Amino acid sequence: MKKPVLIFFVALSLLIFSESYSQSRGQHLNKTQVDDIDNFTNVGNIGLTVTNFGIFGHGYNNPDRPSCLYKLHSSNPREQVEHLSYGGLWIGGKGGFFGGTHVSSAIIDGVFDYGDQGFEFTTSAADSDTIITRSSIITSRWFDPSAISHQDFICNFTDKNTRVPGTEIEIPNHIPLGLDVHMESYAWNYAYADAFVILNYTIRNVSPNPIEDIYAALWVDASIGNMNYTSIYEPGGGWSWYDNLNGYDAEHKLAYQYDADGDDGFSESYLGIRFLGASVPTANYNVYYNQWQWSTSSSGDFPDYVMPVDDEGRYKTMSTTHPYRSPPAQGGIPD
Repeated sequence: MKKPVLIFFVALSLLIFSESYSQSRGQHLNKTQVDDIDNFTNVGNIGLTVTNFGIFGHGYNNPDRPSCLYKLHSSNPREQVEHLSYGGLWIGGKGGFFGGTHVSSAIIDGVFDYGDQGFEFTTSAADSDTIITRSSIITSRWFDPSAISHQDFICNFTDKNTRVPGTEIEIPNHIPLGLDVHMESYAWNYAYADAFVILNYTIRNVSPNPIEDIYAALWVDASIGNMNYTSIYEPGGGWSWYDNLNGYDAEHKLAYQYDADGDDGFSESYLGIRFLGASVPTANYNVYYNQWQWSTSSSGDFPDYVMPVDDEGRYKTMSTTHPYRSPPAQGGIPD
């Protein structure tokens, strides 16, 4: 079976909101502008790598850093579970700089380097254009009275560039909508709040034209597994994502994945991603869920679980829910 990709529509706070609202593995990430990939949440029990170019997770490229690990501070090897390889923001709409329907993406299936199609959010070439850290903990070196949580990460990126800043490298097939994105992540060390991280996106139309029928999404390569059970960092270690199941709780706007057999007790936690709301009235947006087989644009066995290959396909995927989401098989949708 092929590895599934989940696409979740989650936790967004927008100036131009998406979700049907109209208004006028592993290879290294390697980008040459000022990209910050060295920050991960560590104040609570989730270790989530956050970048300043729209991607979270690090693709299991560094055994000394978590991609999305829970429980980060546990000494019990059975509780040190990784949950995703990469995730990233997608934004689609009609209009903007060049008109037509386009989707700007932080990452898509099977690409892991700047200059590849699908790596479409960039920072500037300024040395200061990195992630800012704030903390509400008075004794922290990052203390800031404006902090929202015990550990805030703050950054900005854009889809406006058609070349990687500071280089002559073109971003293939990228047609910008004309968007600036401000992202903040929040994490806490309270016992009742140390198992989640909030991602808060503010998306601004900076093109001279309206962008209508906007959708925002999170593409997530969910991969539940425990490196203490079988490690991809060791020769022959492999990875145990073959029996993962996915599901979507429409009532709570919650997408999830879990390991079906728990890997002999080494992979028993769930990955859950939930939409928390937006700056527009609830009646003016919808939330959708989709999944497909990793990097598979056609499938004889699962013809409805295929990867969208262009902006038109991605936009359609973002604006609909997979027809087989309910009822889930054995508590989730099989790979």
